[in-house]
Amino acid sequence: MKFLLILQSDTDRHDPCADLRRDAFEHTAYEAGELVGGEVLADPELAVTVPGRARATAIDAYYVIDVESPARAIELANLLPDTRTPGRSVEIRAVMHSTAVDL
Repeated sequence: MKFLLILQSDTDRHDPCADLRRDAFEHTAYEAGELVGGEVLADPELAVTVPGRARATAIDAYYVIDVESPARAIELANLLPDTRTPGRSVEIRAVMHSTAVDL
């Protein structure tokens, strides 16, 4: 099962916590063959929202993981320091299907 781990801040301005060390998560997920990929995103002030509605939370980074169960996704997410940092959170969303794989 693929999951998207969305690393969020409850503020729209650049959060210095976005630079948290995520080595334990990355090492564990990579060594287990569960880390598909991920990226740190640019400052939310540089974002463009179409059609211009305000965002509720700022997304700072994301990871895609491929694990056996939702419980394992939660276990890996708990390795991220974002889950223990005030004002930060990790949203776990199941990936329903891949897109554009046949283009």
